[in-house]
This record gives sequence, C-alpha cells and structure tokens, in this order.
Amino acid sequence: LISSPKLPSPKPRSPPRAPLGFNPSPSHSAGHRRFIGLRRESSPAMAPPPPRELLAVVEAALLGPAPASPTQRVELLHAVRDAAPAFRALLSYPGPKASDRTQVEAKEVRLSDMPPITLDDTDVQTALKLSDELNLNEIECVRLLVSANREWVLYGREPLEIYRLAAGLWYMERRDLITSLYILLRSVVLDQGLDADLMYEIQNQMEALFSDGLRQRIITLVKELNREEPSGIGRPSSERYVLDFRGALVERRAIVSRERLSLSHCLALSALIKLMGPKEVKDTFSILKDCAAEVNENSTVELQITYGVLFSLVITFVSDALSNSHEKTSLPSSDSSFRHEFHELVMKTCNDTTAEGFVGVVRLAWTVLLMLTQDRNSARDSVINAFSRAVTDIWSCLDIICRLNAFKFLRERVMQAAAYQNDDDDIVYMYTGYAHKLMMCFLSHPTSRDKIKEIKEKAMNALSPYSLPQDHREDPNISGEQIGQPINQPFVSLLELVGEIYQKEPELVHGNEELWTFVVYAGEDHTNTQTLVAFLGLLSTLASSDVGAAKVYELLQGKIYRSVGWNTLFDCLSIYEEKFKKSLQSSTSMLPDFPEGDAQALVAYLAVLQKVVENGNPSERRKWFPDIEPLFKLLSYENVPPYLKGALRNSITAFVKVSPQLKDAVWSYLEQYDLPVVTVPPGQHAATQVYDMRFELNEVEARRESYPSTISFLNLVNALIAEERNISDKGRRFMGIFKFVYEDVFGPFPQRAYADPREKWELALACLEHFHMVLRMYDIKDDDIYAAFNTSGPSTSNASVEKQLPVLELVKDFMCGKVAFRNIMNIILMGVDTLINERTTQTYGILLEKAVHLSLEIFILVMERDLVLADVFRPLYQPLEIILSQNHRQIISLLEFVRYDYLPQIQQCSIKIMGILSSRIVGLVQLLLKEDVAKSVIEDYAACLEFRFDDFQVIENTKDDVGVLILQLLIDNICRPAPNITHLLLRFDVNGPIERTVLKPKSHYRLNSCHVLTYSGVLS
Repeated sequence: LISSPKLPSPKPRSPPRAPLGFNPSPSHSAGHRRFIGLRRESSPAMAPPPPRELLAVVEAALLGPAPASPTQRVELLHAVRDAAPAFRALLSYPGPKASDRTQVEAKEVRLSDMPPITLDDTDVQTALKLSDELNLNEIECVRLLVSANREWVLYGREPLEIYRLAAGLWYMERRDLITSLYILLRSVVLDQGLDADLMYEIQNQMEALFSDGLRQRIITLVKELNREEPSGIGRPSSERYVLDFRGALVERRAIVSRERLSLSHCLALSALIKLMGPKEVKDTFSILKDCAAEVNENSTVELQITYGVLFSLVITFVSDALSNSHEKTSLPSSDSSFRHEFHELVMKTCNDTTAEGFVGVVRLAWTVLLMLTQDRNSARDSVINAFSRAVTDIWSCLDIICRLNAFKFLRERVMQAAAYQNDDDDIVYMYTGYAHKLMMCFLSHPTSRDKIKEIKEKAMNALSPYSLPQDHREDPNISGEQIGQPINQPFVSLLELVGEIYQKEPELVHGNEELWTFVVYAGEDHTNTQTLVAFLGLLSTLASSDVGAAKVYELLQGKIYRSVGWNTLFDCLSIYEEKFKKSLQSSTSMLPDFPEGDAQALVAYLAVLQKVVENGNPSERRKWFPDIEPLFKLLSYENVPPYLKGALRNSITAFVKVSPQLKDAVWSYLEQYDLPVVTVPPGQHAATQVYDMRFELNEVEARRESYPSTISFLNLVNALIAEERNISDKGRRFMGIFKFVYEDVFGPFPQRAYADPREKWELALACLEHFHMVLRMYDIKDDDIYAAFNTSGPSTSNASVEKQLPVLELVKDFMCGKVAFRNIMNIILMGVDTLINERTTQTYGILLEKAVHLSLEIFILVMERDLVLADVFRPLYQPLEIILSQNHRQIISLLEFVRYDYLPQIQQCSIKIMGILSSRIVGLVQLLLKEDVAKSVIEDYAACLEFRFDDFQVIENTKDDVGVLILQLLIDNICRPAPNITHLLLRFDVNGPIERTVLKPKSHYRLNSCHVLTYSGVLS
C-alpha cells in the first residue's frame, strides 16, 4: 500500500512530448478517423468499472511489453470513459447514514445483486467501526466485509484482524483508482512510443475531466487528506494500522501520505496536459505554503509532496510563458486582475525560512512569466502605464529573488535533497526538465540579463580575491562568519544551480545555444576564487556528455577567455612544482604553505579536466592532452593539501582508460612521483618515520577527519589493476597495496571520525571494490594452497610479502572471522530497515547501498572458495557457515536483504546466499523459527515472487532473475531432509509431519504452491 505504483522497469528515457511541453494534437488521418469511429459515442455511459478492473485494463494497454492490440485500445477508451464519474468524484464516498446504520444494527443487510446477508455481533461491530473511523456509509462497510471474506477466509480471525483486512481492501481500491489516473497522465506526458492516436484520445478525455473539476478535486485532496479526521489520516484514537493484500501491517498515516504523493505527481503531470486556471493557481499556491510550513529535512514523503505542488506551479508559469495560445482567456497570463492579485501574494515574504524558500522558487517562475508576457499584455491592457507597471513588478521580483537567493534554495534544498533524488525517476526528469526551461528563459531574457550583469559585478567587487569557496570540509575550523558572505552571493548560486540542472540531465546541453552564450559571458573577467570556482564547477557538469566535453575543451583552449584555460592549469602546476623543488634545494627547512585560494581553483580546474577526459569522444580525447606528467609532480609534497592531491589523482584516473599507452604512462609516473606504500615485514617496525600514504592517512587526514587523498589513491590503483591483463602472478606484485588497504584503511575505518559522512562510505567503497576485484580476478589453485601452507603454516606467517597472495589472505580472513570479515559483517548487520531509511532520507544513502551490495557479493565469492581451503587448513580456518553460525543474527541479516527492492541485485545476492546456506546448514529452518523471523522471510520471498509475476518485462536473461532464483532455490531444496527451506517457504507445517500439511491459499496471505505453479507456468 505504501509502495510506488507498479510501473515497468526503466527503459531508455524519452523526453515528454514537444519536449517537456504540450502534446500537440496529431493530424486527423484516415486511420485516426477510423479509430475514433470505434468509440461508443451514442451508447449510454456504463457504471464505473471496479478500480481493480480499471487498473488491469490500463496496465494491459499502456504498460505491456508489446504495443496495445486494437481490442485493448478500445477496452481502454471505454474503461476511461466509464470511469469518468469516479475520476470526477475522486476518493469521494457516501458517508454515514442513520437509516443504514439502523439496518446494520438490525443484523440483516441487503446489498445490490445479492440475497439478504445476516450479520453476527462481530460483523456489526466491525462494520460500525469502519464507518466511524473511515467516514464511510455503513452499507458500504458491509460490502467491504463481504469482499474481504471473498479475498481471504475471515472465519476464525480476530475482530481486529478482520477490521484491518477490510480497511486495507478499501485503501487498495483507492490506490488502484489513483494509480490508474497516474498511469494515464504519465502515458500522455512522457513519450513512451505509444500509439499517437490513442494518446490523443486519452488526452482529450483527461482535458475534459480537468474542465469538469478533476484537478480542483486533486488540489483539495492533497490538502484535506492530511487532516486528523476520518476522511484523512484518522483521529488520534482511531486504529493506526491496516493489512494489505500481502498480509503486511501498514500504518494508515503512511498509506495516506503515499496517496497524497501520487496525487501531487498527478497534479504536476496535469499541468502539462491542460494549464491551470487562475483559481487553481491560487489554491495550489496556498497549499504549497501549508505543505512547506509542515515539512522537515527528514520527512521524505512530505518533501516530495511539496515538490509536486511546487513544480505544478513552475510548469504552469513556464508553459504559459512559452505558449502560443494567447487567445485562450483561461491562461493565467491573460487575466489582468489575477496578475495583479497574485503578484501581491507572491511578493509577501514569510517568516518561516523553508516556506519562504519554496515561495522564492515560485517567485522566480512568476518573474519569468511576467518577463515573457509583458509586451502582449501591455498591448492588450487599457491602462496607459501598464508597461511601466509591468517593468516595475518584474524588477521588484528580481530584487527580492536575488536578495533572498532563490537560486541557492532551489539547488540545495530542492534539487540536491535526498527526497528529490529518491523520487520517481520520470517525475524527477520532468521536474529537472522544467527547471532547465525556467533557467533558460531567465538567462536569455534581456531584463534578467541586466540583473545577472548587476549581481556579477557585485560579486566581483564584494568578494575578496582570497575568499574561500563554498566547500570547506577540508578545514573544519572555518567559522560561519568567515564563509557567510561568499555563500550568499546570488551570482555564485546561479552558476551552481545551472550546473546542478545539467549534472542531472546532461543531454539537455545539446543544441542549447542560450546556455553556451551565458557560459561565455559567465567566464569573463573573474577577480576572485569564489566566482572562478563556481564557473569551473559549471563547466565540469556541462562536460558530462561527449558533446559537452568537446565544447568545454574548445572553450578552454585559450581563444575565448584571457585568463581561464588549460594553459593556466598546467602552468600553475609546473610553477608550484618548481617553487617547491627550489625550496627543498635551499637551506629552508620548511616548505612554503600552499595558498588556499590557488589550491581550490586548481581543484575546480582538475574536476573539469576529469570530466572532459572521462566523457570525451574516445578517438578525439587521445590527442587533447599529450603531456600529463605535470599532474603527478605535486603528489609527494607534504605541504600540498590532501584535497588537492585527491583532485589530481581523480583527474589522473580518467586517463587510465583512454589508451593502453596512457595506462602504462600512469603506472610509470605514479611509481616515480606519488607517495610510496611502505611495507613492513610482519613483527617488525619501521626504523624511521617515512612520509608515505600511511603517514598521510593516519597523521594528516585523520586529524582533519577528511580523507580525499586516500580515497583518490585507492580509486586510482583500483582502476589501474582492473585494466591489467597479465594476471599470471595472481596479484603478488600488488600485495603491498592489498596490505595497505586491508590493514591501514579498511581495518580501522569504522573507528575513524568523519567530518562528512559521505567520505566514510566513499572510503569503504574503495576498499570493498578492491577486495571484490581481488576475489573476481584471481583463482585459487591447489598448488597455491599447499604452497602457502608449507611455506608459512596457517597460524604464523613469516613469509615475505611478495610471496603472499591477496586472494588467499582475504579468504583466510573470512574463515577465521578477522578484521575484513568483521567490518563487512558490521555493514550487513546495519540491517535492511536501516538501509531503506538511509537510502531514502540521506544523500549518502546511494553509497551505503553500493557498500551493502558489494559486501553481499564478496560473501558469495568467498563461499565459492572456502570449502577447498577448509580441507587443508582445518581447524584454524573454518568454512564460512561455521563462522556465521557463531552469531545467528549474522545469518538472519544476510537473508533479510531479500526484502530490499530498491536494487534487485541486492535481492539476488540474498537469495543466492540462502541457496548456499540451505545446502550447508542442516538446521537452517529451525534456526529461522527459533529467531522468530520465519514468517517475515516467507512474506519477503512471496513479495519478490508476486512482484516478478506482476512485472511487465519479458524475461530475457533468466540467470539472475529474482523469480527464477527463487524457483531454483525451491527445486534445489525439495529433496533435502524435512523440514527444509522449500517446506518453509511453501507454508508447510514445519513443526509437524510435512505430509499431513493442508495448504490454505485463502488463509495465508503469502507464498504458497499456487504462486509457484503460476510463475512456473509463465516461465515455461
């Protein structure tokens, strides 16, 4: 009930029709006229189809793997027409009625098309409770009980469970109706290759519904569903939970929040089909302020609802500004009284900073509308001073936009927020596309260009040449007062906002001449670090595609800008290297400090270089930078800030895949210039302190609680090792790097302090990728095992580092539960619920997700090798299931990730691990029963199988398909001694004789033999 609507797995994304704008009506060809002739124009309207049937028809026609058949198209149009009354009265149901209540209390109710129904006391109490707490008609509540009994046998269930099932069924009907509307709107707005005539017909029906008040109903629901009353989230005394069709206990508040979110998405999509009228705009703006005042940073769904309402207004204003339909009086820009009234509303500032931020974004979109429509409106108005008044209004808006820095809020509190990034992909694409249109209108209009020129000059004059840029995590001692002024410069925020838009959607750069005109202007005459860094940051995001990379490369060739170019970067690196070299050769005992401003500017330059090389055309980028040696020469100096070293190595890493020759050159320069990884034999200590990677990690970066240098070093060596084709030595020559990763980086990583939590998981990911690569690249042969055993024995290792194998040492660590096993297990032990929460609420959630995925894959790779080693190294090294069995929570955590549906690869890993452990641990079923997790495991596997059954994608590669993996798990276990995993998942009685089990599909919500047989039939 709280999951997103069932939609097909992402396909290559197409822009909304006309791009991100209105869907033009196709020409009325002969084929189109024949198709229209299939409509039942003269037949009377049928009763609205049940929500479940409506959704099935919509999904079959619009989400199927193949184009809709003629029959499906006709059925869809009929269903949408018949459902029009239900859409117009969306989520509006008959309320309680005294006569109906009396009939229910009399214990005999007559439903339509059914004989009289006799109720018992429990039925009456449940029906009346449903009526009171859901604001439903009493007879409707009896119908819900009948439907619930049809879905699940209610006999023998507790009254509370019956109530929750019936309430859950009602919410599922609501969800099916909302989802049907959402899919219809989405199919019209997004170009998914569907039949143009069919989309034209659906669009016409949707426009008619909006004219009949559907959008006003959606606006009202977004507001009213949030109230603590029966028609909303319920009174505080109401039952808080319901049961969905899978038997999962779901909080009512969460269900209603998801309904509001889907409705806010529908509201935003509706603005692309038919523009809002003046009243709808004012009502939406009022709801936006209400929503914004209630959200907080950790309220993901509430924030996403607010984004939907916000972009409904942005889309309306931008589409109105760009529309050629000037004669339509329904457009907001055509109503002079509305313009005056709404301008006064939008110019009022709020005391709540969050609400004011959202209003500021609306104010920006409103300003664009005023600028693009001022000429035509002034010509139409009868007031002589209309033009001057419009100009005054525009400049008053521009002044407050820049003073309160709406650009900064839109970037940091909207587009960079975890809630925005974790919203539906297509919805985020639409939002970002209209942010792009909004900014292109703003950047290209003469009036706003004058304002941009003003704020640029102000930034150049106000900011000191030595001001620090916005990213200060490398120096936590900088105070807010020191950084406050640069951060709030609107010109800097404008550059950063434009960069953020095209970082999310690089293809919007193509053919965007207005953007490149602005870029050329923005890069001229920088007098301070802050604006230069912001401009270079913009260039780095514009270089995120091959077209953008080529354009940025040409811009920095020195023909456009006097002081910004590739020569500036490489000359600066060479100058500092020469300066430091002379300092070392002189009698000066200390190296000079590296100027902070120059370091930050170099970091920004290097980010541009990295993106240009990564995304440039493979045949062209080989010629762009023939000499990369200057990038290495500063790496060994102690006075070079770690974040600059990190940027240097990141840019170097981009060259690794350019060509084999460049890869070899990188290895050579790295060995010549970079800090060494000094390996000390076991049991010994270094005689003298050496400034190597260990020292920089433990003495420099650890004190700053920031690790950009180490992270970049690991990513660089990982990239280099991954490109190695000679693996005959099985990684022996990289043993020193492995020990550094294993002992110095990954070993103490959980205990280190981190100023930025993202860096914690970036560091962990670099280590995990190294371990994963070691296990994937190198095999362990019998000769390797016996050689290791005979050379050093399993307990004490005095062999030289060069003779050890990284893959063997890593597997041995797992088989005795040492540091790598413990740290990776601790990542897993965070649990699936924590991962779900972090993934949806934190910006580093995606990094944590990758860390969990790699950790699970590492476990699988180790379990592919551990049994061979165990035969030789017992009893000091045990098979992995023995180590895991020492703490049952470890096994449970590995298996519970089957519930994580944000990344199917994590589910696949968990199922594979279940398969391995079920073949090794005889008492696995008893273990799950003892730990009281058997029921949840059954439900999670059932949910996977049900979702796979409902998925509309054709199975092409069945090797890692979740459904196939589950079926293979059941097949592999069916012949094993009872009770086994197959018996558990199929709901056999594992506490008694298996052969006496009677399966009850109607009683159990979850996995049973019917699901398995059905899915098997689909596969066959």
